[in-house]
Amino acid sequence: MNIYCRDLSIPLMHPLKDPSILNQTGSEPEIWFASIDDVNSEFANWLDSQGLVMTYPPLLFYTPAGGQCGIHIDGFGVTDRACMNFIVRGIGSIMHWYNLKPTVEISQQDATQADTPYTLYQPNQVEHVHSQVVKWPSIVQTGVPHNITNHTTEPRWCISCDVSFKTSPEAGLTWIQAMETFKQWM
Repeated sequence: MNIYCRDLSIPLMHPLKDPSILNQTGSEPEIWFASIDDVNSEFANWLDSQGLVMTYPPLLFYTPAGGQCGIHIDGFGVTDRACMNFIVRGIGSIMHWYNLKPTVEISQQDATQADTPYTLYQPNQVEHVHSQVVKWPSIVQTGVPHNITNHTTEPRWCISCDVSFKTSPEAGLTWIQAMETFKQWM
């Protein structure tokens, strides 16, 4: 069992109320937040029934056909953070995870278009450890360097839902917490 991605089989419809907001057509990757008003109430209610809440509105990632995003961490530095990702189109795109090489230090910290923290790494700073197709939905490790290769002929959107326990609504879930929380759907 890997520690980077686990597919789920959950009793849910689309996490977005109106999926037509996924309508980007550009030639460069994009990142933005959906409005909390765009969240499907059925999804929010299901999270609530599991003792969970969205840490913040879904973060949406667009990768054009044949595109790739840079190797990055969603945050400032390596941590342990699991998110629930739903992939729309670009089926077969591959997510890659990496370890930092021993002497590498944080080289480029920035903010995404959605004004979220982002740490970018160059290929010579990391060692590949795992690759996998992310499905509908999957739990993915976002606290270590990772990126996406969309080798398909269609665009790809990722609806990334960072969830937390209701008792600590801004903490997010670690990988072990996510595995325990979602084990009945694996």
